[in-house]
Amino acid sequence: MVLLPLRCLFWGSLLTAVHPEHTACREKQYLINNQCCNLCPPGEKLVNDCTETINTECTRCKTGEFLGTWNSERRCHQHKYCDPNLGLRVQREGTSETDTTCTCNEGLHCTSNTCESCTLHSLCPPGLGVKQIATGVSDTICDPCPVGFFSNVSSALEKCHPWTSCKTKGLMEIQVGTSKTDAVCGKVAKKQEAKGPVENQEDPMPAQSIAPVQETLHGCQPVTQEDGKESRISVQERV
Repeated sequence: MVLLPLRCLFWGSLLTAVHPEHTACREKQYLINNQCCNLCPPGEKLVNDCTETINTECTRCKTGEFLGTWNSERRCHQHKYCDPNLGLRVQREGTSETDTTCTCNEGLHCTSNTCESCTLHSLCPPGLGVKQIATGVSDTICDPCPVGFFSNVSSALEKCHPWTSCKTKGLMEIQVGTSKTDAVCGKVAKKQEAKGPVENQEDPMPAQSIAPVQETLHGCQPVTQEDGKESRISVQERV
C-alpha cells in the first residue's frame, strides 16, 4: 500500500523531466502550446503561431488599420473617424502603428480625453478675464480680475484690462473702477482766486491854472480884473 504513492510520484517526476512545462516566456514573447513564440511588432498582426521549427508569421496592417504594440492579434484595429457633423476634424493622420488623432473645429473643444465629440468654449463673464485661451482639446480658463483691473464683457478671448489712469491724462477721478467697470475721469475744477472789490478810479485830470482875479471899481461897482492885465476904463465911462 505504501509503494503505490511512491510509484505515482516517480512517474510524475519522470514525465515532467521529459516534457517540461513552460511557465514564463521572455519579453516580447507569448506562450502557445507550451511553446514561447515571438510577438508581432507594432504595425503587424499575427498570421500563424510559431512551431518548434518555424518562427511566428506576421503581416503588415492594411491602409486605414493599425496596431500600436507588440502583439499576437489576428486583426488590426480600424483608424478612428473624425466626424465633421460632430465638429471634429483630423489633427494627425493615422499610420500602421498609430491611430488617427481628432480635434475640434475653431470655437469648440473635446468633451473627453478620447475626443469623441465637441462642445462650445466657455465664456468668461464680466468681472472675470481669460487666464488661458481654450484649444481644441481644452476649455477656457477664467480668473477674477484683481484690484486695478476690470472686464465688462463676456468673452472667450479678452483678458482683464487695467483701469484708466486719470492722473496721467491730467484729469480727476470721479468714480473708482470695479472688477466690472472702468474708472470714470472728469476735468479738474479751477479754483477761483479771491479778489477784493474794484473801486471805480478815474484817471486824474490835469489841474487847470487859474489866473488870480483883481477887483476894479467901475463907477461905484467893483469889476473883476485878471491879474497881469491893465485896468482900463473908457473915456466915456470916466465922465
